[in-house]
Amino acid sequence: MTITDFSFLDSRIPQRLAIDIDTAEADKLVCYKDSLGNWTGGRGHLMPPAAPGRSWEGFTIVQSTSDRWFCQDLLNAMALAQKWAEFPKCDTEARQNALYEIAFNMGGKWGQFIHTRAAIEAQDWAEVKKQLLDSLWARQIQPHGLVDADGNDLPGRATRIANQFLKGEY
Repeated sequence: MTITDFSFLDSRIPQRLAIDIDTAEADKLVCYKDSLGNWTGGRGHLMPPAAPGRSWEGFTIVQSTSDRWFCQDLLNAMALAQKWAEFPKCDTEARQNALYEIAFNMGGKWGQFIHTRAAIEAQDWAEVKKQLLDSLWARQIQPHGLVDADGNDLPGRATRIANQFLKGEY
């Protein structure tokens, strides 16, 4: 389901960021295992470990819970990204939103992207795109598709984020 009513969003959350993440994340009201095997609900909200002998399998939430989790997870991701050394180098809203989405999707795993982070700090946007699209994240976790005969990236989350860094616009 794609968001059409943004009335539940906290005013500090850029609407474009919410649209992009909502499009990339399925809003599932029944808990599921994500691509890494983590129990997840709503729009990519990681569930806490289940109680001993229990599971999140079949656990259902209501839309308002998914919306609440989404807002809080977005605010948490924004706060995390703003603490990163490379955040001040993200000189456009599109680049900031790209970094927010990485924080939403990767969290602390972003620390492993040493070369990508250094490229952001150097504002070498072509290298940022290259590093992102050459990463395991892009190839396995967030497939960005293939390159067509003209060398154009085919659509996907990783490609969209990499292009936001490259171009500085949506």
